[in-house]
Amino acid sequence: MKVLAIVGSPRKKSNTDILVDKVIEGISSVTEVDSEKIYIVDKKINYCTGCGFHLRQADKVSGKMCSQDDDMIGIHREMIEADALIFGTPVHMRTLSAPMLNFLTRSIPLLKMKPIFDENGKIVSAEVNSLLKGKKVASVVSQGDPMAYSGALAIQVLAINFTDLMMKYVGDLLSTGNIKRGMAAEREDELKRAFELGVRIAS
Repeated sequence: MKVLAIVGSPRKKSNTDILVDKVIEGISSVTEVDSEKIYIVDKKINYCTGCGFHLRQADKVSGKMCSQDDDMIGIHREMIEADALIFGTPVHMRTLSAPMLNFLTRSIPLLKMKPIFDENGKIVSAEVNSLLKGKKVASVVSQGDPMAYSGALAIQVLAINFTDLMMKYVGDLLSTGNIKRGMAAEREDELKRAFELGVRIAS
């Protein structure tokens, strides 16, 4: 199984990072894994400009999918080639980290949308397909706050985007109370949950 993990934490060896590694370990306990982990902060990923280039490329499966020339172009290819994806993010201000949110906005070219217009030229609907359709996906969300509701929006935003991308959502891990850097490595209960999520991805 080819697995691509996308980590939205600004810090390596963070609680998010640790839990994502454990999910990968769970996958490898069931099947042979070819895994890669992308740290978003290590990549040059510009902001989405809303240019609509992907709409004009709706009939093209290969080739340039975005008007911008940065690292996201290669990452699109890696996402398409993966069998399963893991999205990991800390909770910042009760939502996704800024790197992860930017990453999601730049994933829109993976949706192939062909607008349908009425007689007045107004968009009324669209034919939609996804280059990630049917791929397994799971989310790992870590926060310092012990209250689960603080991470609810982050989980929801990821889940809705996975639905839009027509992916097979295996599940999520919301790990609360990780107030100290790296403390997830010592939390056997959270490590077990992450491992079990990996097993579900591989099953």
